[in-house]
Amino acid sequence: MKATLPPMESPAERRRRRRRVPDAIRKRAPRACDRCKARKNKCIETPSGVCVRCTEGSHPCRFERERSPAGEEHEASTSTITSITAGTRSIGIPERESNRTNNDVSFTLSTPLGQSMNDEFSPADSAPSEAFMWPRFLSRLRDAFCLDSQPPSGDQDLASLQPRISDTPPADPAERRRIKRAVKSFPPRGVADFLVSVCIAYGTDIFFYLDQSHFMAELDQLYNDEQSTLREDAGFVCLVLAVFALGSQWTALARPEDLSSAASTEDRSVDPGRIFYNQARILISDLLDRPCIKSVQATFILGVYLMPASAISASYVYMGLALRKALAIGLHQEPDDPSLTEDEKETRRRLWWSIYSLERTVTIKLNRPRSVDQEIITAGLPKPTSRDASQKFDNLQHQIANAAFVRIIDKLSEPGSVDLSSPKPCPKANVLSRGWSNTNHSHTGALRRPTDAQISLKAWKKGLPSSLKLQNVDPKSSSYRAVFHLHLNYYFAWIDMGKVSVVTVVRARLQTIFHASAGQSDVPRDVEQSSEACIKAAKKMLELFEGLCRGGNMARFSFTDFQGCSIATIIVLLAGILDRDSGYEGRVAFGLDCLRKMSSFGNTTAKMGVRFVEALQSITNEARSKLVMARRREMSQAQEALSGQAEGYGRWAEWLATAEVVGSPSSDESDLEGEQSGQPPAPAHGPLISPDIMLSSPWEEAAALQLQEMSASSFGMPAPEGVAADETTLMPLPTGEEAWLPSFAWNDDQMYLMGLTGMDGLDFMGGIS
Repeated sequence: MKATLPPMESPAERRRRRRRVPDAIRKRAPRACDRCKARKNKCIETPSGVCVRCTEGSHPCRFERERSPAGEEHEASTSTITSITAGTRSIGIPERESNRTNNDVSFTLSTPLGQSMNDEFSPADSAPSEAFMWPRFLSRLRDAFCLDSQPPSGDQDLASLQPRISDTPPADPAERRRIKRAVKSFPPRGVADFLVSVCIAYGTDIFFYLDQSHFMAELDQLYNDEQSTLREDAGFVCLVLAVFALGSQWTALARPEDLSSAASTEDRSVDPGRIFYNQARILISDLLDRPCIKSVQATFILGVYLMPASAISASYVYMGLALRKALAIGLHQEPDDPSLTEDEKETRRRLWWSIYSLERTVTIKLNRPRSVDQEIITAGLPKPTSRDASQKFDNLQHQIANAAFVRIIDKLSEPGSVDLSSPKPCPKANVLSRGWSNTNHSHTGALRRPTDAQISLKAWKKGLPSSLKLQNVDPKSSSYRAVFHLHLNYYFAWIDMGKVSVVTVVRARLQTIFHASAGQSDVPRDVEQSSEACIKAAKKMLELFEGLCRGGNMARFSFTDFQGCSIATIIVLLAGILDRDSGYEGRVAFGLDCLRKMSSFGNTTAKMGVRFVEALQSITNEARSKLVMARRREMSQAQEALSGQAEGYGRWAEWLATAEVVGSPSSDESDLEGEQSGQPPAPAHGPLISPDIMLSSPWEEAAALQLQEMSASSFGMPAPEGVAADETTLMPLPTGEEAWLPSFAWNDDQMYLMGLTGMDGLDFMGGIS
């Protein structure tokens, strides 16, 4: 067997191995950390093992290998320089990758998720191509046009500008003062640990905010080291304040059961998170033009914190800011930068899908336009890593399930996805609502059968792992609410698809009864099926809340909880106009009770939302009473027709039996005597009925109907013909403390209130003139 001889080196390879620049005049360090190497920055290593640039910017500093002998340094540095300037067809650098091969596995297991992440990205290197480096890009560009791989001096000058563009500007004195003041407002270490643990256990839910173990390590460094550079990092300080604020919202769930309510000093009418939010809001101005990972995380968490108070204004703005920052640094694209480790890439994927999924879900629930088209997203779904086991709250399966669900519901909410409108609209009614037509219907787009949407949703629910089945989760577990929200969003999707169908069916049935002259309003079968599925989903959602209350997991105030309970209760109320089973009253009472409990924590908008639902309950009850009265009237008229026919035959038989005496002289004389005496003859059909008694019932019925005109008009139900509406008979507007609606109707919170209750997507007044 012949021995394999090593290949002979070519003259070019020998020239590359030879040191071209003497050590005395070298401008490049013998070795550089990964961050400086990726940015082509000069790396000056300190005795502590961390370079100067990473120390100033508070960045993780990692050298891919220990200092090697001079000969190996010579070969490594030469190969690095050559690989940068030579230009290759591949994205990575072969010489560099070969050195990292042996270290990848051990580094993945020992480095926290995101610890060595390239935290800062300048506008120049945050382009959609995943923070590419100019030298490599220009080299690949020259190769694409079949040019020499050696760049000319002009390209070298352009590449030399990259380090200066990438440098993070130092904080000015005013920013340092703001950061220092924010750090002084931090709570004691014990309180900080408690708030962080509560935020991780109850506030994380189905999303990814940060690497929990790495964040705790950095927080420990900030508290224990007075000289830590993290104390001057605006991004990290703002992130810590956001975590404190979000954690303070869920402290009620972490309160020990043996602690009495009187012993708790927490004021339910005051949001304790405002203490930290006010400080974080000051630092946001320093992060607006700083597209870094920490600024994305901070704005995202602040948006989540503000959702209960103002999901349509402040929270919507912060969520949009986090989304734009994520787009600016390319989180929406699958990372292809070879300088990023697998943990860093996975962190970027998880953060992107968390921001996108929450922002998209909120826009659907609030009837807002889509911010990002799903077609531009190339980032893969989250996947397991070795770091998941070290997380205090491992919700990877929740993240994957939620991201997959949002991809489905995003397709369902786009124009033309589902068209359940009736081809024959009801008279004087437009079955398509303004809000629904903006987001769910398009007569010009390609339509798809609603069964496709149903199949997708059912397949998603069926494919959930056993750990995400609500019946398999302990109600006392911190993951119960996360699984609860997955199922709540699932039933919300069914409600979102069929909520307009419910209104369409209700109005069509009422039109048939109260507009009999216009003919029967035909409702397509697919609309009826969508309405039935929506009502069924609403009942299922209320059953979810029953389990939430039994397990003691009702939170202070959650936008997702309140909006879901509200829309489910509204659908049950609307369906109850036409039909009410034995469980109707119990479901409505439970839904309103849950809304009142969630609004009892001092949230004014939630209290107004409860009043809105209660007002709708009053309207539906009146509409139900009017419908019942109309049905009874129809039944009474039918019975009178049948009884009239039987009574007529009886009269005919009686008359025929006595017809023999007609024309008898005695009979004529008796009749004549009666006329002379002035006494009127008794009627043959019975005693005379008083006119007052005959008119009493119709007038009372008409008065009762007039009292319902204000609410019944919303469903297109006019008063019976011949009955004039009198202003004195209409229901008076509330006065005093009950006059809450007129003063509230014209401020900015009205839109949020309609979205919070779910009423903005229902067509109550469409087509009524």
